[in-house]
Amino acid sequence: MTLASPARTAGRRGLGARARDEAAAAVFVGPNVVLYTVFVAVPALAGLALSFFEWDLIDAPAFVGFDNFSKMFVDPNVVPSLLVTVEFLVLGVIPTIIVGFLLAVLVNARMRGVGVVRVLYFIPLVVSAAVSSVLWGWLYQPQSGMLNSIIGVFGADPVPWLSRTAWALPALTIMIIWMSLPLVIILYLAALQRISDDLLDAARLDGAGPWTRARHILWPAVSHTTVLVVALEILNFIALPFEISLIMTQGGPLNSTMTLSLYSYRVAFEQGEVGYAAALSILQLLVIVIVALLARYIRRVIDRRGRNKA
Repeated sequence: MTLASPARTAGRRGLGARARDEAAAAVFVGPNVVLYTVFVAVPALAGLALSFFEWDLIDAPAFVGFDNFSKMFVDPNVVPSLLVTVEFLVLGVIPTIIVGFLLAVLVNARMRGVGVVRVLYFIPLVVSAAVSSVLWGWLYQPQSGMLNSIIGVFGADPVPWLSRTAWALPALTIMIIWMSLPLVIILYLAALQRISDDLLDAARLDGAGPWTRARHILWPAVSHTTVLVVALEILNFIALPFEISLIMTQGGPLNSTMTLSLYSYRVAFEQGEVGYAAALSILQLLVIVIVALLARYIRRVIDRRGRNKA
């Protein structure tokens, strides 16, 4: 009778442990993969396929090739809705990053009363967009809203937040910034807590004040997180205005809050042009892909510069 060598026995045990780990991973990851496939991958592929068809949700789809994509170049509503999407990005992304970073620095500080701030910044994360729209719609009421009531205390006239083209888009942007801040603060807070306390203590001993430390130590130290936050917030300000505008302004007044995603929704379910709406969605997908590639490129540049300095 031949006895198995210790090395072979250990190898079999290693393979068995690896198989158990893979099985456990499959149990935990499998449901997420199935849900992602059913609710994300399959609808995305179906949308891509529909962009080559003409369909009104009633009759059978008819193949039209690239006609839906060529139609975008002559549609007078595509460029304005794309510009509105860009306006949301310009007005919202940079303030969200700056305010989120400053609040993260405040939350990370060991000072009296900061616990209240930690509770308040987390509230928007647990409130849905629909509930937030109802809440902010009440705040923006022209006569009885809280914001106009506060303004009235100082003798100013009520502001038509959602009924004037000059105010509607900035008003929705402020709301989306409020909804976006919790995630930004959490990401920056995680980055700030990795910074050595010895470095900050040395800066204090050298006479550096809070603003100097934030500008010259904390901000450069979270540069990688900033790249991630920029990419996430660009995607956020592309996606969130659809739901917010649909609930609060329906794209008005005078299409001043009509984003590309909201326009494609209207094309699909109000005009019955599902194929053309799918082509518009592909255009928005291309914008998102470009943003992701730019973020990846910028992060590589930052990594390369960091290695060169080292």
